[in-house]
Amino acid sequence: MSEVSGASGDIRGAMNEFNDCILQTGLLSMPMQGERFTWHNCSLDGRSLWKRLDRLLVNDVWMDRWPNLFYTCLTPRTSDHSPLVLKGDCRNMQVSLFRFDNYLALSPGFLASVQSIWRHPVIGTLMFSVTRKMKALKSVFRQQNVVRGSGDEC
Repeated sequence: MSEVSGASGDIRGAMNEFNDCILQTGLLSMPMQGERFTWHNCSLDGRSLWKRLDRLLVNDVWMDRWPNLFYTCLTPRTSDHSPLVLKGDCRNMQVSLFRFDNYLALSPGFLASVQSIWRHPVIGTLMFSVTRKMKALKSVFRQQNVVRGSGDEC
């Protein structure tokens, strides 16, 4: 109830399950700066209602790896939700870009390698499966780049 400003029904009962889930999964609320509330009902009749509905939840591994990251809640402009912006020291963040050059597809054995990796079953969500397979394909891409870079021009 401390995250509500204005007339609102008592939602404590409805939030108990959600809060239990957060506790059981070991998630932590990332530190926030800026505006206190992240949502506004945009009421014009005097029943203005503000709530903190949006937040960033992370686990302890994230907090250990990036202890200086926080997010800022900006003033809403076109939406009833405020934009959240991740800020802080991001030097330890590893960003891995996916790069594919068309000439790789022309290399001998490339398609067979891709098919072999893509057929391999991965347990998990669909997005997790795709991510794992894309990571496995990196070695195929690197191998094909080495062959191409050794003087065997296509």
